[in-house]
Amino acid sequence: MLHLKRIILIGVFSITCGSVFAQDDDFCNALNTIAQDAPNKFRNIRGKVTQDNGSATTWACGIKVPGTINSRFVSSMGLFYEGAVFQTKNKEELTAIYEKFEKQLNACLAPQGYNMSMVPNFSTGMDGFKKVVFVKEPKDDMKPENLPAHITMEALYSKESALYTVVVYIFEH
Repeated sequence: MLHLKRIILIGVFSITCGSVFAQDDDFCNALNTIAQDAPNKFRNIRGKVTQDNGSATTWACGIKVPGTINSRFVSSMGLFYEGAVFQTKNKEELTAIYEKFEKQLNACLAPQGYNMSMVPNFSTGMDGFKKVVFVKEPKDDMKPENLPAHITMEALYSKESALYTVVVYIFEH
């Protein structure tokens, strides 16, 4: 009986670990798909226009990035993907999610030649959460329209909604 319990426990642990790795792989695959379509202005994965007010246009996102609670493409002073991964009214809850996604992004992007750097967060009251930036050095013979996407993660606060949000961005280049 004890032997059977150990086998079941090992099986549950293996399935749990396998699903965590699968989620990380799914996250990375979705992120890479979006980043690879950046030189194409995200045309292959942008959905229908959801808003166009003259100064900004937003589109639905045709790819679900695991872990996001909402995502879209935005054209406003540049074209980018925006995916919210966490939202709360309690600032103390941000740290664990922020660190989790920082590690997940780095694990996904570093093997592809992206370099991670941290820059100050200028969102009021959010200076404890630096903006995480991932940049890949372009090749010397690369045309400007084919520059690699750069990816960022930020923790933001909105006075209007009184919500703290962790957001991942993928910029066209």
